[in-house]
Amino acid sequence: MTVVIGVTTAWSIETWGEEADKPGGIFYNPAFYTNVLYEQGALPFLVIPPVEIKKDEDLQAMAELTLDSVDALFMSGGGGNRRFKAPDMPGLKEQQPVRYHYETMLLKEAWKRRMPVIGACRGHQMMIETFGGTIKRETVTGHQFDDYTKTAHPVSITPGSRLASLVQDENWAVNSMHCQVAETAPVSFKVTARSPEGYIEAIEAEDSVFWIGFQFHPEIMSAFDPRAKAIFKAFVQEAELYSKRS
Repeated sequence: MTVVIGVTTAWSIETWGEEADKPGGIFYNPAFYTNVLYEQGALPFLVIPPVEIKKDEDLQAMAELTLDSVDALFMSGGGGNRRFKAPDMPGLKEQQPVRYHYETMLLKEAWKRRMPVIGACRGHQMMIETFGGTIKRETVTGHQFDDYTKTAHPVSITPGSRLASLVQDENWAVNSMHCQVAETAPVSFKVTARSPEGYIEAIEAEDSVFWIGFQFHPEIMSAFDPRAKAIFKAFVQEAELYSKRS
């Protein structure tokens, strides 16, 4: 049976602002997120933040219904935010408030269900902030590279971590396109990769549930690095196991 994996989306009203040729905005994410799932035999399911629903109880019901329909969740990146620039970048909630509110509900519900989750860039930061970790208030320099299809800097991977077992390496050159970084990981998570400056580049759940966050973009690297591809192969396998349990 083909597993279904929810992929979160950005809303252009929040990322680009109002545009005359897009009344009401659009929901989107780059094709890298869905292509890597198709490649592993999974069916992507785009998760749209319900912008017209305002009551928390109705949003919670939508989050539960959404997760009833999928076997795993892929928290995507920021969607090429044009409204804010470093160093005046506000927090995740201020950048995309509608998306933020709904995604916190999705993450908390997915955690209760022990559903497999991967987060990339903003998605990784959402995982951290939702469960009590912190994002550094000051933006960082030297991690915003224009060509994200190429590697930009190395990371050191924690020996014995799930990530180390997946990529079969403790040093990895990764891509980079961000100006915010996590400052602390939440309880029940451990840091599994750091940049040369010491920035948190990856986290994972301390127990057996498959939750991994990346400050970089392995879904893009999968096209040229078999170590990134191995992550998504394992992710889809975990979704298959979840599907059989649920």
